[in-house]
Amino acid sequence: MSANLTLRLTAVSHALLARNRKVSRRHSAWGRAVVAAMLLVTAAVVLTSLIWAWANLQMVTLNYEISQAQETIKQYLEINRKLQVELANLKSPARLERLAEDVYEMGAPQPQQIIRLP
Repeated sequence: MSANLTLRLTAVSHALLARNRKVSRRHSAWGRAVVAAMLLVTAAVVLTSLIWAWANLQMVTLNYEISQAQETIKQYLEINRKLQVELANLKSPARLERLAEDVYEMGAPQPQQIIRLP
């Protein structure tokens, strides 16, 4: 029985050794080409994504700046409108007559103060 057991253990050890041996693989040129192509495609997708994200960021930034500029234009137009109203009030004949009479004590011209030009 010991010979039979030894034979079985030897067969089992050979089977285990055969399974544990590393199988050498041959690297084909197609495998490397596929890996290189996948890396190239991945790099292209990443680069395209970065360019797209940068373009969107620029678009958002410019839209924000345009919005601020439009708000500034509205403020300037409102200030301009108020200044035009104030100028019209300052130039009004009724105000100027009242100012001449009250502050500068001026009145209507006398007939001898009128000079007629030929």
